[in-house]
Amino acid sequence: MSVNVGFVGCGSIAGSHLRAYVECGARVVAVTDANTEAARKMGNETGADVFEDFKQLLDVARPDVISICTPPVAHEEAAVYALAKGVHVLCEKPLAHRLESARQIRDAAQKSTALFMPAFRHRFLPAIVALKNVLVSGKVGEIVLFNNVFGGPAFDMEHKWFTNKSIAGGGSILDTNSHSIDLFRFLLGEIIGEKAVMHRHFKTTDVEDAGILAVKGANGALGSLQSSFLLGVGTAYIDVIGTKGQVKYDYLEPDRIRYRLTGEDEWQDMSVTPSDGFSEEIRHFLGAVAGEHALACTITDGVRVMEITNAVYKSSQPDVSVESLT
Repeated sequence: MSVNVGFVGCGSIAGSHLRAYVECGARVVAVTDANTEAARKMGNETGADVFEDFKQLLDVARPDVISICTPPVAHEEAAVYALAKGVHVLCEKPLAHRLESARQIRDAAQKSTALFMPAFRHRFLPAIVALKNVLVSGKVGEIVLFNNVFGGPAFDMEHKWFTNKSIAGGGSILDTNSHSIDLFRFLLGEIIGEKAVMHRHFKTTDVEDAGILAVKGANGALGSLQSSFLLGVGTAYIDVIGTKGQVKYDYLEPDRIRYRLTGEDEWQDMSVTPSDGFSEEIRHFLGAVAGEHALACTITDGVRVMEITNAVYKSSQPDVSVESLT
């Protein structure tokens, strides 16, 4: 199937989408960005037409699908307009900058003949698929604890839109732990309870830059989902402990997952194909567009992340900054 793709947003994350579409044989025909220089750059790289805004792109170029790679505040308007025109949408996470916008996108998706998929790429990583297979097999028993950390030295976030509430909707919990929430739900099932503690170290921002989200699954599993823009070293892992053993994946060791069972001292390795998940994600999206299978990640998954983060933001607020990082 030959697919024509449009890009709404041409920043850094769009580059990862672009690479994956090219690998899948899709044709990029149209791009737009509020930053005209970024749009022209992607247009020159791909041969795509450059448009002033998403409405002009959709009305004139009429792509089969679009990737929305803008900051969250701009997701709703572009997604709703595309869905009304029957254009399939892959939208970067989080779904929106606020819950009301996420629900507006959901309503538009339910009325549309087109498909809408939130871009939770982590669930498509071969390593995560392999980890889920271990959990489903019952090898490590009933799951008790789920630990996940995503963070690193991103001190420049203080001066980017990621820490501007009016644009991003939240801080590290919404931006980074949106993946964590989706991973918990993908691997272990629905979340029925959530609480959080968070802190704002940056002095010039209005959102948290470090947070710990505690969740409870319907199956009784408890999760600790941690994120920060301020860690001195990059850290990214998932560690799941059950009544019969433990399985873990370290993103810094992308070619394996590790597990050990009750009574065993040594870890056992399971080889996996290293990947960032973008190619697998977009291949799945395009396969669904072609009618080869149903979407494995739906608008419901995007809205649930927004509902959970909205709940903890309503009950907790980031503390004021600390002097140690000034």
